[in-house]
Amino acid sequence: MPIVPRDFTQQEKLVAEALSELGIGYTQQLEFGTYTVDFFLPDNNIVIEADGVWGHLRKADRKRNSELLEANTEIKDILHVKSTTKSEILKEIKEYFGWDRTD
Repeated sequence: MPIVPRDFTQQEKLVAEALSELGIGYTQQLEFGTYTVDFFLPDNNIVIEADGVWGHLRKADRKRNSELLEANTEIKDILHVKSTTKSEILKEIKEYFGWDRTD
């Protein structure tokens, strides 16, 4: 069953801008089985979830993460972005990848 298109949150728009600025390819709102992820980075096999300040329920996230990782061998890891400003999102992504540069 196709997903009904929805407006992206402001944070999702900022994550998309940050990924583009860093030259990281992504697919937005991609289905993996019964789940839809915010971003999938096919070159890295990483999922990024834009959780926002409040985030999601940790217990529910752990269960969802576990199910996504077990059922989809192409997914290697899941990054939950909490930041809501572009500069902080860039920082989170760079830290995740171990990029210490500020350029």
